[in-house]
Amino acid sequence: MQDKLPIISLLDVRVHYATEGGEVKKALDGVSLNLKAGEWLSIVGANGSGKSTLAGLLLGFIPLSAGERNMPANLTIRGVLQQPDAQVLGDTIEEEFHFALSHLHISSGEKARRRQEALQLVGLHYPLDMVIARLSGGQKQLLNIATALAAKPDVLIMDEPAAMLDPDARDRIERIVQSVTSNGTAVIWITHHLEEATLCDRIMAMSKGKCIYDGIPESFFYPEVTAMETSSDTNPYERLQSPCEEVGLEPPFTVKTCLILKQRGRLKGVNPLRPEQLAKEAARW
Repeated sequence: MQDKLPIISLLDVRVHYATEGGEVKKALDGVSLNLKAGEWLSIVGANGSGKSTLAGLLLGFIPLSAGERNMPANLTIRGVLQQPDAQVLGDTIEEEFHFALSHLHISSGEKARRRQEALQLVGLHYPLDMVIARLSGGQKQLLNIATALAAKPDVLIMDEPAAMLDPDARDRIERIVQSVTSNGTAVIWITHHLEEATLCDRIMAMSKGKCIYDGIPESFFYPEVTAMETSSDTNPYERLQSPCEEVGLEPPFTVKTCLILKQRGRLKGVNPLRPEQLAKEAARW
């Protein structure tokens, strides 16, 4: 993606607001971001770090206090919010798709095709007259994801999209994101569950309204040891911390397990992020 120009650019953006006590809350405090087509960016951080504020800013829900937000006027952005009920507009599944696609200049047949395709992708198999109030929280979230996908956005912003999903549904959504990014849609996946941030192209870590890391997942989860790892008289994993640990976040189970093995002198030179990758590397020792 190095040869692609950003489709969204934020430069030193700030979102400040006054609290009831008269103090200024710095929800975002000088954040810059360039997002390219087809990129999967995970934004991680503890609750209150500024992740959801950044999502609202990108979606146009939250105004800037300072800085620059640049994106093409014809850019299509869709969001999937943390609370699925907050997005529901229709009473039935059919009505929800009607509202989601009504602004598109496409035929009724194309809208129906997109609706059917999106529902199949997320695994929702209900009649179109199904009342949304009868769906579970997780099913409503899948419906929100489906309506966002049906619009075929240039950018899809997902704020804690897997919070209400079971493991099978979460895995399905991860596969869908891999598919849509390969077709050019940029995805911003916001989460504080770091296991969900191991498939992305890039991680941005937030803390107290600031960006404190922006780079590849491997360098976020593992300490930078380079040649030290091959030394016979020292083990850098006994004292070095990863950027993830330095900001007080807990690495995924796979990474924690691998770091324990590295402290014992095993798995040198490999940094698995997913369970299947760890199993493959461990089998070689």
